[in-house]
Formats: sequence, C-alpha cells, structure tokens
Amino acid sequence: MKLTELDSECETGPCPTIYLTDTGELIVQGFKVDDPEALATMQLPESESAVRIPVALLKRVARDHLA
Repeated sequence: MKLTELDSECETGPCPTIYLTDTGELIVQGFKVDDPEALATMQLPESESAVRIPVALLKRVARDHLA
C-alpha cells in the first residue's frame, strides 16, 4: 500500500498525521485512545482501534485535499 502524507501536526518526527492511500482511503495517525469510558462507549471490535487527532488537522486536510 502506497501512502501519501496529506498533512501533519509537526515538521519532523511522529505526530498526528493524515495519509491518503493509493486505493483512495485515508489513514490517520494519532494519539491512542486509552480512556476506559470512551472505549466502552465506542465498543470497538478487535479489528479496529481508535486514535485522537486535533480538529484543526482534519479541517486543513478537508480544505486542502478533499474539497
């Protein structure tokens, strides 16, 4: 799978980032959700995980890459 970085919260190093795949999907890198109450609310299946990203990052990607 080929990834293209669309936007990130920092210049270098690992941080919240949104990628576009060569199959037209988005991949989100963010902070792991580990709050028990939030996880219970989401009821994630084993095949899924949840991450947190800043709203500003999503807004920039939507404005600059998905419009």
